[in-house]
Amino acid sequence: MKRVMLNNAGRVAGCILALLGALGGAGRARAEMQPAMRAFEARLPVIERQIPAISLAAMAAARNNLLHPAARINTPYQGEPSFAEELIDRAGGLAIANPTNAQTATGHDFVLLSVRSWEKQALSIEKLVRAYQARDWKVVLFASAADRPVDLPVDFFLDNGAPSGRAEHGRINTLVNVTLGWMWCCEYAAAMSRRGTFPAILYSVTMPGGIAFDRPLQTNAGRVTVHPCDQPIPAAQLATRYLERVKTLLADLQTARIQAQIDQAARLVARQMKAGRTVGLSGVGHMILYEFDQDTRAPWKPFQAVGRPKTAFRAHLQPGELLVWISYAGVSSVYEEFGKYIREAQLQLICSNNPDPEMSQDDPPMLAHIDQCWERPDAEVPIPIFPHKMAPVSAISAGLILRMLDDAVAAEIGLK
Repeated sequence: MKRVMLNNAGRVAGCILALLGALGGAGRARAEMQPAMRAFEARLPVIERQIPAISLAAMAAARNNLLHPAARINTPYQGEPSFAEELIDRAGGLAIANPTNAQTATGHDFVLLSVRSWEKQALSIEKLVRAYQARDWKVVLFASAADRPVDLPVDFFLDNGAPSGRAEHGRINTLVNVTLGWMWCCEYAAAMSRRGTFPAILYSVTMPGGIAFDRPLQTNAGRVTVHPCDQPIPAAQLATRYLERVKTLLADLQTARIQAQIDQAARLVARQMKAGRTVGLSGVGHMILYEFDQDTRAPWKPFQAVGRPKTAFRAHLQPGELLVWISYAGVSSVYEEFGKYIREAQLQLICSNNPDPEMSQDDPPMLAHIDQCWERPDAEVPIPIFPHKMAPVSAISAGLILRMLDDAVAAEIGLK
């Protein structure tokens, strides 16, 4: 316990700053300086208006998959990798959501396809859609209605509310598409429940027994598992609950406590950047893995450490340089000891995660910490089967913190 307290010195300092911020109203002032938060919040009415369309698309998929039990829900990386990575093999996610291959694809599959921006993806998305439809697959497209190609035929369209198809909106489009994606997953499960079944939902690997529970469901045969369900869930109920949880997340991220933590971290990062020093940006999670090198404003040095923790930190940063590490429940994961190799690389560290008494006890010392606003086992919407909740918000929390911190650093170093 003593070791945990020493390693959490940055979090204690953040709490002191949070108290000062609460007294002076600094939290809201800083939030108003973060364009990413304002932009995401402005999309909430559009997201809410999509609920009927989300339910309709999900009901069609449920009917299809009950008629064709081998049919899959394809989440291809060829569209938007951040979106695909977030929905597959995820705590609280559908076991059936996964990129299909020659062994698993059927002639009755549904595809969840996300567009980061039409400016960069219009041609490639149109090619993908036509290829899928040539196989008689149904396409659910998550994208902006603004600047959508007029001759792009899809079966179901969910608008992310972007003001245009320009690439500058991509960093927020991804967060909104993921929000809509989880709402769709919720409505798919609810639609199945109204037909007496429920799709298999994965459990967090950070929980006791989580890996053993998930393993059989992540096989080709296991992904299509359904369970009996005698509790029909009305249409729109689960999607609405998920959106309400996202609204609570936004309110949490705008509190004086979190804003003071972002403010402290931004000042430390800006000081290094103004001095011409390298500041690394990396982490571990799902969606976040594909966001570090996308659409950032400040001059970070992004890199991937997942799969290469022994070499990544020394390869990209020198001893004494600063690393901003956005992770999950502690610095390390259940699979890789990132904390050990960060310590061996002798890096200064700013971290954002959801500290856990067990998983955080070997975290390296930190200059600052930004709390993420979710709790294990990382699923939010109540469901009638084990693991009793589905649909996480942790990736949205991490993604928004990345964008808010980037905005705050950009402001500190004078970028417009």
